[in-house]
Amino acid sequence: MFEPLEDIEEPIKIGISAPQKSTLLDVDYFIPFSELSDEVLSTLKLDLLFVVGASPLQTALVKHWSQDLGCIAACVETIDKQASCAESVIANIKQKFETGEFPNNVDVADIRYLADDDNQLLAFNNKEKLAQFLSDESCPHVDSVFYLMHGDFTAERFGEEHKQVARYISENATMFYSYLAGGLGDCTALVAVRR
Repeated sequence: MFEPLEDIEEPIKIGISAPQKSTLLDVDYFIPFSELSDEVLSTLKLDLLFVVGASPLQTALVKHWSQDLGCIAACVETIDKQASCAESVIANIKQKFETGEFPNNVDVADIRYLADDDNQLLAFNNKEKLAQFLSDESCPHVDSVFYLMHGDFTAERFGEEHKQVARYISENATMFYSYLAGGLGDCTALVAVRR
């Protein structure tokens, strides 16, 4: 009598902007930073835009353009200015969102939460460097962490690695935690700190 409604979910449109294209950033919606503008963003109608290598002033401008267009702008940096680390973290997050790999418990809204306000997003693909940063007494205030465990999945390891990361952040900070089997690096972490 009645046909059940089918869930018609449109794929997430994720763009990346950087000074130059690398093999990790070989995506459908790559925008060289020199060509990034509100007109380009308006034409592409992206859900999420990752930006690598932007100055604080450029970051503010990109966020302004994106906000007007309903796009989330996540301007990603690393503490040691290594673009390859930021690129691998972005590639991993993009893969997680596009594949919906189990557990499918994180999405673009979590990146919106991290990128909100004037938070600085720091990328890590190494557990040891992440732990060193988070445990350092001079570490800035951490608002939230987005973390993907890599490698073989077991429920015990999933819980244990979550505890290892959570012990370094305030109980008032928000943590988004999931899993990506084939991620590049030891882990994927985006840390939102207040500027």
